[in-house]
Amino acid sequence: MANENAIKTVRSLVRNIDYEGKSLLSINDLTNDQIYGLFELARALEPWNRSAVPLLTGNVMAALFFQPSTRTRMSFETAMHRLGGAVITEATPMVSSSIAKEESLADMIKVVSKYANVIVLRHPNDVDARDAVTYSDAPVISGGFGHWEHPTQALLDMYTLWRTHNKVEGVKVCIASADLVAARTGHSMAYGLARLGADVTLACPKSNRTPPEVMDKLAAVGGNVKEEFDLTQDGFNELIAGMDLVYLPGCSAPKGAEADAFKKIMDDYYVRFETLDKVRQEEGRIVHVTHTLPRRAGEMDLRIDTTPNQQYFEAIAYSVSIRMALVASILGV
Repeated sequence: MANENAIKTVRSLVRNIDYEGKSLLSINDLTNDQIYGLFELARALEPWNRSAVPLLTGNVMAALFFQPSTRTRMSFETAMHRLGGAVITEATPMVSSSIAKEESLADMIKVVSKYANVIVLRHPNDVDARDAVTYSDAPVISGGFGHWEHPTQALLDMYTLWRTHNKVEGVKVCIASADLVAARTGHSMAYGLARLGADVTLACPKSNRTPPEVMDKLAAVGGNVKEEFDLTQDGFNELIAGMDLVYLPGCSAPKGAEADAFKKIMDDYYVRFETLDKVRQEEGRIVHVTHTLPRRAGEMDLRIDTTPNQQYFEAIAYSVSIRMALVASILGV
């Protein structure tokens, strides 16, 4: 009887979100009410994070990943299995799919959409990916497109913040990276946080600042967003001491001759254990730190891993329930 009541509750939450049959390419495809609706649905589904609730039996998800992935791919696959659905995965399409025989991405998506009820796509070129989605007969979820956006990573990180603080509005968040040009997760996270009323600070070198088109969209929603440029490591740690959350979207250091110079820039955005410990000891306050992972050596003091400040591993479990919620809302139950 308990499971029947839970399923009825899930169904009503899904209906309220009103997203059935739609694709998710940008966090801005969702209204604020739909984001909060997904949060409520994810919380209702959390009890099945480690078991199963057969809401999507008979449905198939196709996971097409043109870039390496551990967390995004496996959490989507886990979410679909927990919901009772099936998964078909292409993790090396450039080698093992007909893309290797020069099939177009549009044709591939069109074909796969005949097999699957929903597609999760990760692709290095956001223009090609967004164009290919228009050929699909099934809803498509972005698992990260180029340097453009990664909406479900932002969803899970916002959901983790919401579960921690019971709100998003007014929470102080610093999104920090040595490169916010290519930080697709940082872009999605900034959009979502700004729209939901968080106090957002973007910290990076001025030479690698958030793209103008992203800043224009943030201004258009009236978000409380500011930028901090060219901080020293001391200055950065002074800044984050006043935050509720430090959000590290990660970055890929260039190879070759530019690598050492870039790593020196990364060092300015190093999260010190001592900074967080001092706030905890003197103010009795926790500055949470999360990272989209995988992280690079030198981004933070690894002693943070065993403190209450750590939230990057805590977010992994939340990633399953929020992706369960998204897939269920798209496919209906």
